[in-house]
Amino acid sequence: MYDLEELKDMLIYVADDDEINLKLIKTVLNQTGFHNLKLYFNGKSMMEELTHNRPDLLLLDIMMPGFSGYDVLEWIKQDPNLEDIPIIMITAAALDENMEPLERSFELGAMDYISKPFSNLELIQRVKSALRLEKQRQELETAAKQIRSLEKLIPICSYCKKIRADKNYWQEVESYISDHTDTMFSHSICPDCYEKYVKPQLDKIKKAKTKEL
Repeated sequence: MYDLEELKDMLIYVADDDEINLKLIKTVLNQTGFHNLKLYFNGKSMMEELTHNRPDLLLLDIMMPGFSGYDVLEWIKQDPNLEDIPIIMITAAALDENMEPLERSFELGAMDYISKPFSNLELIQRVKSALRLEKQRQELETAAKQIRSLEKLIPICSYCKKIRADKNYWQEVESYISDHTDTMFSHSICPDCYEKYVKPQLDKIKKAKTKEL
């Protein structure tokens, strides 16, 4: 479990066309220790910034002129470079019997939802929870990259060229690759090996046949 000290430097974007709401969110988060914030009065300006600088969390108002929160959310989730960003939707829209705003937010890929007016405690706890999950995801992604990098280092014998596999077992390169990938081999002879191995054997056979004649 990550404490506040480990989360406070993570970057948070907040988009809301209501200046009072933006100031309220900023004040509450600042008082909690979150100072790495960027505020936007519309979805378009946030989208332009996202192409240059990726945040760790988005707080996104649904009802905004121009690009709504839904529009921004859908655009983000269609971009492979941005789709992992956690997004909390915030709205003053009333939840009807069908819970339409809530349902649509989750269908488009939001991770959480806050209804206005919200309590300071609710905002803080939801932000902390989202950042903890994002930090864990980032650390797992880093670990996976390190593992993939280590997989590229294959111990190979300097003499026989066999590869050391699991449990210190040595096997031929062809066998190792077949066991660890879907690669299939077709066999042929390179020009160097033809001159070094095949041609002398063919010449030897020809000489033997000439002597028989």
